[in-house]
Formats: sequence, structure tokens, C-alpha cells
Amino acid sequence: MAALEVVDLPVGVRNPVAAQHTVPLTRGLVFRTHRALEDLEFHWLVGILEGEGTFLRGAPSNPGAPILRVSMTDRDVVERVAKLFGRAVVRLRRRKPHHKIPYATTIKGAPPAQVMNAVRPLLGKTRQVQIDLAISSWQTRRAPRHRRQARASESLSTQVPTADASGTTQGRLESPEACDRAWLAGLLEGEGSFIVHRSGGSSYPVIKVEMCDQQIIERAARLLDTSTCTASAGTEAWRPTFVARIAGHRAAEWMHALRPYMGLRRTAAIDVALSAYHPVRLIAPPLVCMVEGCGRPHRARGLCNTHYMNWSRDRAKGRVPRITPLR
Repeated sequence: MAALEVVDLPVGVRNPVAAQHTVPLTRGLVFRTHRALEDLEFHWLVGILEGEGTFLRGAPSNPGAPILRVSMTDRDVVERVAKLFGRAVVRLRRRKPHHKIPYATTIKGAPPAQVMNAVRPLLGKTRQVQIDLAISSWQTRRAPRHRRQARASESLSTQVPTADASGTTQGRLESPEACDRAWLAGLLEGEGSFIVHRSGGSSYPVIKVEMCDQQIIERAARLLDTSTCTASAGTEAWRPTFVARIAGHRAAEWMHALRPYMGLRRTAAIDVALSAYHPVRLIAPPLVCMVEGCGRPHRARGLCNTHYMNWSRDRAKGRVPRITPLR
């Protein structure tokens, strides 16, 4: 049995929008309902649960109380989830001495059943099966208090965004692109990698997500506008994994877009990747030569073929170039 230690919630939790307020949906379950943030925060939570959520049936002593748990080594991310749930954070014991300290937040009973029902349509098939098993034994007594909770649960369903047939999330006020970006940020917070790839003296950023759930990887690949590949299993007992990966300028653009949603560790990794990125090719090359009075078509470095060759010959002969290219 892992040792648990309660960690107090911080005064401030990382959040891309500062102005917000909360309204309780059930006793002990709190969600942010600032209208400009509601959909984005909800979809971010769906992404986190897709990657790091645990959906369990109740313990033998209380089989009718399902359990929802998020456990990660990133304390600030777990604190953010705990604040959404209105719960505390516990520190778990390391499995091995060299492992990082894991943190977890857990809700039990009626609140997780309501959350599971809310997020189920937006999760992959694997998670949906886990949720169905977790809430299959949930028993609700018809006491006045539980009827009030049921009405609160119905009010939650009126605030939950929906998903279309392709799995793309549709927010009520936020654009589908913004909701998908928030979902992707949550998924990459748990399962993604923001790294620097070095080759031939050049460095460029890479975003990579790898999971066993092919459906989720394909959805992430559609958002990133890339393809997927299969990575062979390390041993026969393991399942093969699926990978979506982008690099270079597109990865840098996505890092800039996702950075406001990420936790401390991912933000630091993004900053390292972006600071090391010095693109060799022009991001938005001009249509014509940049030299004043020259209207020839662009070839390279902002120059036409004639001016590019002049610049190249000056460099090859050790002369000071008469023309300064864009790069």
C-alpha cells in the first residue's frame, strides 16, 4: 500500500485566463463556469483524462461508489485538476528510489459518475469501456439529497460540449479549433514530448505523442496535420504503440499555440526547443527578389538567381558580400 500525504492546494494554479469564478454542481464537486473559459477548460480536462485518467469500480467495501483518479509526477498539473474537482492532492510513495515523486487527486461516489458521464462521449473507445465498467454498479438511493444531486447532474449535461461523428469536439461558445487545441494540450501534457532534434549542426523542435490507442493517435495526427506510424513492441507481452510526430516550423507554431495551456515542465521543454530553433529555410519567402529595382522571381534567401549567385561567389572568394540576403 502506497503511503499517502495530503498536499494543500496552492493559492494560484496555472491557468491561461485569470478572470474566472466557480459554481458548485454537486456537493463537493466544483467546475469553473467562466463562459469564456468553460469549454476550453473542459476539453483540456478531457485530454488529461484520456492520457492520465483512471476509471475504477468501487472498492469491495463500497462497490457502488466508482472512482476517478488522476496521477502524475507533475504536481502543478495534478493541482490544476484537483482544483477543478474541488479536492486535495496527495503525494504517493516512489515505486523505486530513482523514480520521481508521483501526485494524485481522487474523487469517489456520485461526483465521478457525473464526470464520467460528461466526458464519455469525447473519449476514445478504450476509455469508454473502462467508464462503462466503472459506473455499472453505481447505485443511487432515492433520498432527497441524492435527488438534488441528480438535478445538479442534469444541469451539468446542459453545459457540456458535444462531439461530432469524427470525434471533433464542438464547443457552445468557443470555436471547434480552440476546443480541439485545448484537448490536444491536455493529451500532450500527459503523453506528449517536446524535444530538440539535432542533425548536421542544426536544431529543430519536435512534437511527438505515442500511445497504444490508435484511435486517439489518429485524431491527434489529424489536428497536427501529419501521418501516424507504428512502433514495434519492446517485448512480446507489450502491445504495439502508435506515433504521431511533427518537426520544424509546424512544430514551432504548435508549441507557441499550446504553451499557455501547459504545466511547468512542458513549458520549460517548449522554451528550450524554441530557443534552439534557428530555421535554415525562410518561413515565408517573398515572391520576387528583395533587391531594390529587381523584379525577378525569388530563388533562395530572398534573392533571385542572379543576385543569389553574386552573393554566393563573393562568399566563396572570401570577399565581403555586396548583397545581404534575408538569411
